[in-house]
Amino acid sequence: MTIPEKDNEIPLGFSMALSKNNAAMSYFSTLTPAHRREVIAHTHTIRSKEEMERFVSELDKTKWI
Repeated sequence: MTIPEKDNEIPLGFSMALSKNNAAMSYFSTLTPAHRREVIAHTHTIRSKEEMERFVSELDKTKWI
């Protein structure tokens, strides 16, 4: 199954929040491609900058693996 390229793109708000949190960025980079897609899919449900920052700050404490 081929995954559309847009499903692999990191949303701007998520990438900006990641850039401010080295621990979360490091954690995200260790995820498998499938888990990264799950995280990215979840970010599409986030509706505010504050909610995104909270999600990213807890990313490395969440069990995505």
